[in-house]
Amino acid sequence: FLPPSHSYSTPQRHAPRAIKRSRRGFLSSAAAAAASATAFLPAAETADAFENRLDGRYADAPATPGAQPKDLGVLARKSRAEGSYVGLKACGNSPNCWASSNPYADLPGRTISGWNGGSIKDVKKVIDTYEVGQNGIDGGGFKVMEYDEKGQYLYVQFQSYKAGYIDDFECWFNPKSGKFDVRSSSRVGYSDLGVNSARLEYIAGRLEKEFKWTFERSRNGLLD
Repeated sequence: FLPPSHSYSTPQRHAPRAIKRSRRGFLSSAAAAAASATAFLPAAETADAFENRLDGRYADAPATPGAQPKDLGVLARKSRAEGSYVGLKACGNSPNCWASSNPYADLPGRTISGWNGGSIKDVKKVIDTYEVGQNGIDGGGFKVMEYDEKGQYLYVQFQSYKAGYIDDFECWFNPKSGKFDVRSSSRVGYSDLGVNSARLEYIAGRLEKEFKWTFERSRNGLLD
């Protein structure tokens, strides 16, 4: 299920398996969802090394975190296909992001299906026990930046081991679709060499095994 492990021998991001392009997606309506959705705005980023990083090596090295996007959280957003929707930020055109809130027709190549599960508390438990360095990624640790149990929203920052890249992960229960929307995205660079897909596969795999969540998957078993 999880891509093979890699070492930290080079400053480049490691190249785990990527999520297959989705052929599904749900369509969100801003008019219908606005009444039940709340605009959760994540807290400001930290510039310090995360305390739960793999070890102290490179902790004092110059990092390249990138600027935290100012439009994270659950907001009313524009849609090329439907005019608008309420949910998480859509991905750009760079292959370093996956998201599920936006209408599939907006960006088929970077859009995956929402997740079927019970509670945001399940996701928080997985994050709290996240294996730093799993599959050769996120060796710089992670930090929960925003957790709203009532609003069913979670925002986490993950950091790469050597270069200090920061990736943003969000999960939110979408009352319109009845599923959990997710977004995992890099801030800098063009290709992430599969880091965000490996992170989503790890989180989804544990939710599936430990909390009986279900996911749409392609024939090769990867998230769809």
